Amino acid sequence: MIRRLLLAGTALAAACAAGSRGTPTAAAPALTPAPGAPTPTATTEGPSAHRSDAVRYGPSAVRYVLHRRLHIQQALGDQTQAQDVGARIFVAAAITGPADTIGYPTTFLVDSIVADSGTPPPIVDNISKVRKLVFAGRVAPRGEFVNALASDSVAAQSVVQLLGNFRDFLPRLPIDGIRPGVAWTDTVETTQKGSGSEVSRRSITHAMAAAWEDRLGTRTVRVEGSQTYRVAGGGKNAGQPFELSGAGAGSGVAYIAADGRYLGGEWQDSTTLTVRLPVQGVAVPVVQVTRTTVAVLP
Repeated sequence: MIRRLLLAGTALAAACAAGSRGTPTAAAPALTPAPGAPTPTATTEGPSAHRSDAVRYGPSAVRYVLHRRLHIQQALGDQTQAQDVGARIFVAAAITGPADTIGYPTTFLVDSIVADSGTPPPIVDNISKVRKLVFAGRVAPRGEFVNALASDSVAAQSVVQLLGNFRDFLPRLPIDGIRPGVAWTDTVETTQKGSGSEVSRRSITHAMAAAWEDRLGTRTVRVEGSQTYRVAGGGKNAGQPFELSGAGAGSGVAYIAADGRYLGGEWQDSTTLTVRLPVQGVAVPVVQVTRTTVAVLP
């Protein structure tokens, strides 16, 4: 059981490095730096002029429910073990203007987190305690949430595997915005620090603004994307050191309203990992499938 929980924790550490896909809130007091920040390394985009009809992120206030589910399968000797972990995260996002040289002032308020049935008790205990956790920072023109500060650094560390500090909550867009037919490619490197772990990830994402659609009664651009990535890292879980490495692929769809609001979407990826436990002298193959859906709340 201890080893099973250990591997569940290390797989969650890898999940924190995997991409995914309300009302204004006051700035939180005593803000402390939240761990992890994305560093774009290269970007190529199809030809596009800076047109007024392009869709870009802008001021908005939207409430979301983010449902993240992980299926973790690992081989121990001649036995295969499986674990399902999931949670619904209720979030209020407020993007306000005017923008400064970095981007729009933004807050993500985590109102509450509700674990799915079957999630291991230690994880349930951690996430169920989170209430009114605020991440404050800037949304850059392409959608990255940068310069993130958490109102409670301890609570932020305990749920970083599920939240990722919202660094990739908004889909990345070209600097000139999107309209149907625009395609682009991103290469991004991130390092995510969690409770006792640090995982790096290098991803290559291909995306395209496919078409206008009506979603929630709003004119919306559907963005389709696919991604490949590699992860590596390590740390300690339950006092035991671990190392991990692996690769994966994912795909999904997101919806951006004509007025710049993110209206949700879904993403699925599959990762093949090798988790090494030096103390036990074993290397355990792990397959992890992550499904993320984001829906707008009334």
